Amino acid sequence: MRINNQIFIEWAIKRVYEDFSFTKAIESGINLVSLKEGEKVEVHQVINVGEFNDGKIFLIILNVIKD
Repeated sequence: MRINNQIFIEWAIKRVYEDFSFTKAIESGINLVSLKEGEKVEVHQVINVGEFNDGKIFLIILNVIKD
């Protein structure tokens, strides 16, 4: 979800994997919204929301900035 100059991504990890990819979670979230030409993103905040149904839930907030 994009609001103004920020992108919010909900990321759920069902189990702890040694090879989990934080980058893949961000890439898939960015692919859901469209960036305009000359825009890029930077990580603003990663929040551990808590645990639910044997998984961990994170909220990733990205800032959209001009390149």
